[in-house]
Order: sequence, then structure tokens, then C-alpha cells
Amino acid sequence: MAAPRLVLIAGETSGDHLGANLVQSLSEREPLLELAGIGGPRLRQLGLQGWWTTEELTAFGLVEVLRHLPRLLRLRKQLLRKIIAWQPDLVITIDAPDFNLPLARRLRSHGIKVVHYVCPSVWAWRQGRVSTLRQAADMTLCLLPFEAQFLHQHQVPARFTGHPLRTQMQAFMQQPEQQPQAIREQLQLHSTAPVVALLPGSRSSEIRTLWPLFLRAASQLPAAVQLLTCAINPQQLAWMQAQQQLLLPQARMHWLDPQQHGSWRALLAADAAMLCSGTVTLEALLVATPMLVAYRMHALSWFLLKHLRLYKAKYVSLPNLLAGRLLVPELLQGAANASTLATTCAELLSAQGASMREQLQNLNRQWQSQADDNTDAAGVVLEMLGRVPN
Repeated sequence: MAAPRLVLIAGETSGDHLGANLVQSLSEREPLLELAGIGGPRLRQLGLQGWWTTEELTAFGLVEVLRHLPRLLRLRKQLLRKIIAWQPDLVITIDAPDFNLPLARRLRSHGIKVVHYVCPSVWAWRQGRVSTLRQAADMTLCLLPFEAQFLHQHQVPARFTGHPLRTQMQAFMQQPEQQPQAIREQLQLHSTAPVVALLPGSRSSEIRTLWPLFLRAASQLPAAVQLLTCAINPQQLAWMQAQQQLLLPQARMHWLDPQQHGSWRALLAADAAMLCSGTVTLEALLVATPMLVAYRMHALSWFLLKHLRLYKAKYVSLPNLLAGRLLVPELLQGAANASTLATTCAELLSAQGASMREQLQNLNRQWQSQADDNTDAAGVVLEMLGRVPN
């Protein structure tokens, strides 16, 4: 039997990680895989023939993406031709729905099977995309249980596969050297002074918006507070360090290595965290670190979201969505200012933070009971390839 030919299209750093985890799991059962598409460093290390890089798809917000639209449309057109010529057995589009779903719909019209990995937030905003998803993907793999339930209600083929972060972080936290106290000792942190993690996201646009804001907020915290952060690549590291020298030169900032799970270690060692809305909030939930969630976008993007009522969900952060209530503070747009961030973070360093940690632990246990019923993502992909029985 010929080696399966897979195209993977990963939309950002988290997509690169998800794709890499999926490929590793697939490779255990199908060692001979031909891989091509768009990916980051992790997918390329696993043998992906990278036609373009993940960074070339990165844009966020309704207005911000307009600046990149002509380039993205050209890239998608070129990618469509390349995939059709390569004739894969399956295309796996990972996140980036605005780029991937129109591409997937065109691919299916050419008889190419598509799995979309990560349910778009159709339950939260732009619910008309449900019909697009139904047309675009033969199967959607959902990370969260309520996503699969929502798609089933709208006759969209979907499977709840769980989030690989849960298994990975549980294994990571079992290592003696990754216990909170051990990490603090490795970083030579003072045992009696509070520790705050500042994690402004992985996209360049998010970092450039939130990192200066986080630094200004940190400057209003007590001088004894110790700060941890992590940059995902050398370019972002250089810019973030330059901003720190400009805005918070007196702070002793601990920079953790992204190749050594820097964000996980920062969250494990921290008493509280300032976070960008996104995957990192799920990481903080899994280690039960008290957190505040911040997000800012272009003013016109925010205006459109609010006044056209494009966003339907009550919350933006994953812990609150899973809990179905406001468990962690969400500071959005104008509310995401240095003074409010600093005040909220200071509250997390008090008894309020201890209460939140306990509630996060309870939410983890509830999520675990749902995750026990999930389906293996690699197993679904193999089913789509006809490699295992349905």
C-alpha cells in the first residue's frame, strides 16, 4: 500500500503545534507519510515539505486583515493549484478558518477530501459560517466538547477529539524538575516574593499591542514582584527586550526558553498571570494559575464586533467558555489599560487568587470527565484515509 500523501495547512504557532502532535501520533501507526503544505518549525522538523511558512498566514482582527488581504488571496490561489497538482489523499486544514475554509470548499469541488482541525468559533460569532463549514470539510475535529455538540445540531460532521495540551501538560507536570518549587529554585526566585507571568500571545500583532501594556501595568505592581515571560522566536525576543529596557528597565525579568516549554514553566512558577486571550489561557487553566485575560484590537474592528453584534458568546476566554460563567477577569479593549490590569493582578496575588486557583482545579476535574469520552484525532484521520475500520 502506498504511503499516504497529506497536505497540512497550519495557520499560526498553535496550529503548528497541533499539526505536529497529530503527525507524531499518525507516524506511530503509519511510519511512511508524505507531508507537504504550510507549517512552522515543528511540522518542518517532522518532514513537512514547507511550501510557505505559518507566519505568512498570521493576521487578526476585522480591519487589520484587510491590509494583508491581496497577498493572502494570491497565496491561497497558488496553494490551491499546488495541492491539486500534488494530488494528496487528504488535506488537513488547521484553524485559520477565514483562509482555510474557502480553500477547503474549492478542494472538495475537485474531489479532494478535507479534515478541518479546530472548530471555528461559530457558536460565538458569525454563525453563518456553519453552512460554510458543512460545505468545506468532510469532517471537523473539535477540541472542546460543546463545539461538537453545536455542530451536530447543525448537521455538520464532527468529532470531539479533546485537546492534546491536556495529556502533554499532565505528563510534563509529573516530572520532578517541573514542579513549581523546583522551577522557582532553578530560576533563583525569592521564595517569599510574589511571581507574575506576563504572556502577551504568539502573534506579532498581539505582542506589539499587549507587551507594552503589560510592562506599564507591571510597573505599577509592588517592587518586590518577580516577573517571568517567554518569547517564541529571536525576533520577538529582541523587540520585547528592547521594550522592557524602554518601559521597565529596573525590573528583573526572567526570560524562559520557548524550546523548553517556557510558557508552561512560567505559569507553573507564577502566583498570577497576565495573558492574551488564546491558547495560553487553556495552559493556565490546566495548571490552575490565577489569571487575568486581556485583548485589544483595532478600534474599527471592535466597533464592528460590538455594534453589528457579530460576537454572540458571553465570554472570550476558554476558561470562562468552559465554565459557562465569568471565572477569570476579561479586560477587553478600553478596559485593557495599565491601571486596571495592575489593580486586577494585585487582587489575584491576594486571597482572591487562592479562591480562583481552587475553582480552576474544580473546572479541570469537570473537563477531565468530559475528555474521557473523546476520540483520538489520529484515529479519525486514519479512518478518513481508509486505514482503519469505521
